Amino acid sequence: MDSPPAIAVVIPACDEEEAIGKVLQDIPDIAQQIIVVDNGSADRTAEVARCLGACVVIDPRRGYGQACLTGMAHLDCPDIVVFLDGDYSDYPE
Repeated sequence: MDSPPAIAVVIPACDEEEAIGKVLQDIPDIAQQIIVVDNGSADRTAEVARCLGACVVIDPRRGYGQACLTGMAHLDCPDIVVFLDGDYSDYPE
């Protein structure tokens, strides 16, 4: 029997302290790896994400594309990569 695909989630985030908790809590349990790339936040985005079990990578270089590339560089070779916005404009479920 085939095993299910390994799924990783990358979340670029900058100053998303208010929303990142809801984003992380609403990700289905099928994701094996969740990486939040803190893209130069001045708030507690990284702290909130870390407290909720996400792997947090700090990358002070601004830009959505840069944050996506940084997140991908820290993945454990998943079969599927999902990108979610840190402001809950995408619905994780």
